[in-house]
Amino acid sequence: MSYHGNRACDNINSLPSLCCYLKLYINIIDINDNLPYLIYPSSINNIFIINYTNKTMPRLKAFDNDIDLKNRFISYSIIGGTLNSSINIDYLSGQLYLLSTSILPLYGTLIISLSSQINIQLTILIHDNQTDPQKFLMSIQQYSYSSQLFYFISFISIIIIIFFLIIIFLTFYFFKQKQKQKHDDDPLMNTPSTTTLSTRSILTTTINNKKIYDTYYSFGDSVTPDIIHV
Repeated sequence: MSYHGNRACDNINSLPSLCCYLKLYINIIDINDNLPYLIYPSSINNIFIINYTNKTMPRLKAFDNDIDLKNRFISYSIIGGTLNSSINIDYLSGQLYLLSTSILPLYGTLIISLSSQINIQLTILIHDNQTDPQKFLMSIQQYSYSSQLFYFISFISIIIIIFFLIIIFLTFYFFKQKQKQKHDDDPLMNTPSTTTLSTRSILTTTINNKKIYDTYYSFGDSVTPDIIHV
């Protein structure tokens, strides 16, 4: 910040002259020349392996190569990752703290923010002497492969099931269509219902109009029956 004073007077030669004074405050803002970057662990490493046998956690180190020394101050904060609820970090020093030691090993990611200017994601494995880190990482890799294979097989199985369901549906549909076509091509099945009803009506009328004298009745004994023709 700098201070500068200005004076302005009137243009009248006679005395006294009128003058006013103006104070100007100028703020000089120092911009960041470079972004901070992580020194330890190196951000190019795939996995940051931490041995917690001695109950100690490492301290992250970062550097800012700004020209102004005041801008080289770096603050650390955790802003995400799968281990953000298991690990804490000191805001000023970058020291990591394990919140709970009940579950080891711990494997996951941690997203670190450096001075709110750059974010770095670390893949971290925390173990003790009871865990072989290489075998643990290999088991995770095998589990990942098996999970991918399981999902792939499940996907293929679903596709095959859908394909067979479509085949069954189409087969049933064409079978019904063929049966319907066969039914439509049968001449007996195409006889109008009015003709059938008419035939039944004629037969019923013929039976009802049958002459009474066509019926015979028998009286008397069965040896010499007297036949009466009515």
